[in-house]
Amino acid sequence: MYQEWLFKDCPGGWRLRYRRNGGGYEVSRDGERWERVPSVTEVTGRLNKNLQDWAVRQVVEYLRGELVPGLVLTEEEVGRVLEGAARAHHRAAQSAAGRGTELHAWAEAYLKGLNPPFPEAEPLREMALALADWWDGNGGRLLLSEEAVFHPEHRYAGRVDLVARLGGRVVVVDLKTSPRVYPEHLLQVGAYALALREEGLEVEGGFVVALRDGVEVAEVPLEGAAEAFLGLLAVHRFLEGLKGS
Repeated sequence: MYQEWLFKDCPGGWRLRYRRNGGGYEVSRDGERWERVPSVTEVTGRLNKNLQDWAVRQVVEYLRGELVPGLVLTEEEVGRVLEGAARAHHRAAQSAAGRGTELHAWAEAYLKGLNPPFPEAEPLREMALALADWWDGNGGRLLLSEEAVFHPEHRYAGRVDLVARLGGRVVVVDLKTSPRVYPEHLLQVGAYALALREEGLEVEGGFVVALRDGVEVAEVPLEGAAEAFLGLLAVHRFLEGLKGS
């Protein structure tokens, strides 16, 4: 389905455009010539061995449900099982992405004080309750949500889940529906903080909040995470350059 572009004016005379439900980021200085720039998650995806391991587990779980001791399959049935196994991680990924979108929509409304009803279906309800307990217990105050950012020097863009005041500090918060915090999540927060500072926002800290099995909160060492992200960005650009050579 076609989506209208959303726009944001950024430091250095740049204009950023993007679509609400994904599709990449483009920047321009004159409003006519647009240049695609990598997203933060596109870059951190270079690290994502965890996703490969997860995809293998989805295939194994699918096969475990289809194959039982003593089962004799025809050639046609073997083909059906293998085809289903090949698609297992895509189905699981779509389901996980849907959960993430729903949780982020609920969280944005809740943190803005709109008092949305808690989701009824699990695991969304459990994740929403856990997020509310963590937020209220820490006296969170929302400053920005779903904010698009662009770094004019390093030329990357992304969307920040939350910028909030927690414990007297301005912090970036990234919400995850994964069971735990992974290293690439820390780099994401470092990249967002770096871009927000270019806009003049004095970001003092960062957190990743994983909600799949209770609440796991990891505080992000911003300077180290930002430095690591820039190193990975250089790797990403080198590998992308090889595709065109």
